[in-house]
Amino acid sequence: MSAVRFELYRAFHSRTFNISLAIGTVICILDLITFCTRLGIKGKYLIQAWIGADYQFAYNQMFYILLPVLACLPYAGSLYTDIKTGYDKNICVKTSRINYVAAKCISVFLSGSAGVAIPLFLNFFVAAGIFSDYHTERLKAESIGLIDRCMFVSVYNLDPALYCLLYILIDSLFAGVIALTSLSIARIVKSHFTAVVTPMIIVIIFSTMSGVKDFGNWSVLDMLNPRQYMHFYWYQMLIVYLVILIVNVAVITITSKKRDIL
Repeated sequence: MSAVRFELYRAFHSRTFNISLAIGTVICILDLITFCTRLGIKGKYLIQAWIGADYQFAYNQMFYILLPVLACLPYAGSLYTDIKTGYDKNICVKTSRINYVAAKCISVFLSGSAGVAIPLFLNFFVAAGIFSDYHTERLKAESIGLIDRCMFVSVYNLDPALYCLLYILIDSLFAGVIALTSLSIARIVKSHFTAVVTPMIIVIIFSTMSGVKDFGNWSVLDMLNPRQYMHFYWYQMLIVYLVILIVNVAVITITSKKRDIL
């Protein structure tokens, strides 16, 4: 537990964690300011103003494209830095290699999740103080476009605010899972920048494959975005999460066992 506490302290007190929060928060606040100044407040609802369902401006797309970077920037590149500087050897003198790697995975997952969840929740919290929590008329242009076949539409029908919170949870869990990718590639990349940015490149590449014949709709970017451009099933999201998690954990475990720390 001491290794976990130490890594969590490093993660949440790092300069890169604050930078990630700042970038995400600026995007979310700018979206809300633009929504209020361009479209006004009267007659608008929370589900329209929250950045996750706001398709009126570019900030939604910007946030979700940068989501893997916001998740990896806080602490995911720390394993590469530890290996490069030899700091991991000093740590493994006081704890076992498996404890060090496990603590690193936990801290990267939680810091990555927080780096995405905090800006989204802040945007939601401020918007909830301005706009009412009501359903939009589906046939109007201002509707977010939810139809009966969309994912989690039953939650939206129950309470739009709960729908927003559900997607904040979904996005933050994915952020934690994708951040582990930086750990699995830490031993083969050549720079900290590459370790942080590579997961975003992987997500974008696989998202473009959704338009490939016979591949089906598996775009991760669209899957995470509540705007529901494509039709997905909940089990598709579960499969994607589990595959990324299992592959990352397997690679991290194998490479950690093969490497002689001391």
